[in-house]
Amino acid sequence: MSAKNGVKLDPSSWFGLLAEYQLTTLPQDTVLRGVLREDLSLDHPDVRDAIEAWPAPVHLEHGRDGVDIVLVYQIKERERESLVTHAFLLVATLVTTLGSGALMRGVDPFATRYLEILGVALPYPSALDAAELWLGASFALPFLGVLLTHEMGHFYAARAHQVRASLPYFLPLPPYFSVIGSLGAFIRLRGPTVRRSSLFDIGASGPFASFLVSLPVFAVGLSWSRVLVETADVLTPFAISFYGQPVYLGAGVLTTLMAEMFGPGTPGEGLILLHPVALAGWLGLFVTALNLLPLGQLDGGHILYALFPNRHGLIARLFLLSLVPLGLVWWGWWAWAVLILALHRGRVSHPSVILPEPLMGRPRRILGWGVILIFLLTFAPVPLNL
Repeated sequence: MSAKNGVKLDPSSWFGLLAEYQLTTLPQDTVLRGVLREDLSLDHPDVRDAIEAWPAPVHLEHGRDGVDIVLVYQIKERERESLVTHAFLLVATLVTTLGSGALMRGVDPFATRYLEILGVALPYPSALDAAELWLGASFALPFLGVLLTHEMGHFYAARAHQVRASLPYFLPLPPYFSVIGSLGAFIRLRGPTVRRSSLFDIGASGPFASFLVSLPVFAVGLSWSRVLVETADVLTPFAISFYGQPVYLGAGVLTTLMAEMFGPGTPGEGLILLHPVALAGWLGLFVTALNLLPLGQLDGGHILYALFPNRHGLIARLFLLSLVPLGLVWWGWWAWAVLILALHRGRVSHPSVILPEPLMGRPRRILGWGVILIFLLTFAPVPLNL
């Protein structure tokens, strides 16, 4: 949170108004946290003048020791973020997801060849046919649209709370190593989050946005899907064809209900071969559920901490333990648990925000339970079976 028009911020004018204060230096910011003097109130002229003169946000909260005041400001200007990196990653991801979509259509736009090294055949592209590549658009465009919607939900929520955030970074992956041609996308928060309400809004906005977009995409795609004679497993009633091989996809409560309403047949009675658009919607719902896992600093971890600041650690640990038996059904949950522990250095609880409110407002609490319901509806015990 920087000053407007490049004004360099000097917090010394606040020191005389505070009974006690603490300065914490972060890589890009300084955080001043203090308690207003007992003889002053927020209506005092000196306090009003200080708030009006301060060109960055002033965070106020009535605490046990008085009025808590938090100022977050940049100690050095960050270089303007280049759009080249974001544009390059987006274009690269467009190419890899178009390639995946084309391979789902039974077309190889890369004229793939194989190089054998130590008995292992490694695929590599030997050409690029643009016309064949564009056949994958029915998957790539709606899928990237869902990813972009998710990340921009986070981005605009962060901007609304004056938390600096990067534009989305898309992660391409050659379709030889990923059925969908991507590892997803992410944004980087470049400033600290002061309040639990801000953390909740930023964490919930992405899953809500992708969920709302994925629903119509999945519904339309289901209407274009077809049923195969092959018998289906109730846990993996969907399938796609990739590079000539079947890939079986799982179902949660919501995807099963939607297949009943919009699909070509009853899930479990016959294998439903998903149209590429349906796959994009299915992935959107799957990514929503994955991000809502109540662990660490995933979106679900943000929301869990915001809703239950005193019990989030216990809930997160219990959920992590639940992945052990779930891994007996699909081993990917074990891999996911190990990855989360590695990324969070063995911790699954969420770090505290700077100024946690005593209680979030009722609308956010209701919305929080709605997010929990979305997670339960979209969670699939067996997401994938090759």
